[in-house]
Amino acid sequence: MMRYRLRASSLLCLALAACSKPSGNEGQALQYAPPAPSEKLSTFDVTATDAASAAAVQGPQIAYSYQLSYLLGDAQLAGIQSKQVAMCTGLGPAKCQVAKTSISNAARGASASGETRLLVDARIAIQFQRKLDAVVTAAGGDVSDRSTTAEDITKQVIDTDARVRAKQVLADRLTKLIAESNGTVADLVAAEQAYATTQEELDAARSLQASLRQRVAMSDIAIGYTTRESNSMWAPVRRSFGAAGDSFGGSIGALVTFVVIALPWIVMLSLLIWVLRRIGWRWPFRRRARGMARDESPS
Repeated sequence: MMRYRLRASSLLCLALAACSKPSGNEGQALQYAPPAPSEKLSTFDVTATDAASAAAVQGPQIAYSYQLSYLLGDAQLAGIQSKQVAMCTGLGPAKCQVAKTSISNAARGASASGETRLLVDARIAIQFQRKLDAVVTAAGGDVSDRSTTAEDITKQVIDTDARVRAKQVLADRLTKLIAESNGTVADLVAAEQAYATTQEELDAARSLQASLRQRVAMSDIAIGYTTRESNSMWAPVRRSFGAAGDSFGGSIGALVTFVVIALPWIVMLSLLIWVLRRIGWRWPFRRRARGMARDESPS
């Protein structure tokens, strides 16, 4: 009788798992609302009280991303990038994280470029961008491009929250079923396998839930840097001399490469000719020329 009861309970849990597919009208909103300017945020003062208040807010869950492009003068790229990265690290990992930095040194006469990617607390993202702009303008640079992208992930958040709750209920029932089981070994093994599968799906759903929370809580700020070319009247002359120097250096390099490659063969051929001459070998055309000279000489 107990075995049938265990099997019936297992079928009930599996049915619950099949019906745990999330609907689009369930769920709980995340703990962050879309960024809104405030007096506290302008000083990057986000306290635990503010986060607790945001947790009660129900509404659309928006993942914001920003793209900034700066046009800088010569030799300014590395310094400005390091200042902006230092601003981010100064806020701490809870408010700002550096995801990527790179600098591409251009060839002579061309413009250099760089890239920085930051993850910034969504509640201070707009104010933080103003501080990034201030660093560039103070150094004489300009903002060449700016764009904002907002992605509504509310449905994904609701679906994921519902999936986590359903899988958690199923895992709890399977745990209770295994603890109170008096059935056969086969039934116990089947229940434990069902629990392992459910726990794996629960962990995956929790991971997705955390990723969605991260996307809403932290805005992605992608920064691009480009150095402007000099507008001086002598700039074309400098570029021409630079190109001429590069061409001359390339020619010298090619000549050195040819000599290095050909020198061993020249030495080997010279040694071979010397050996042949020592044993009396002569060039065929020289032998023919000598024979013709003897024929033409008066007898």
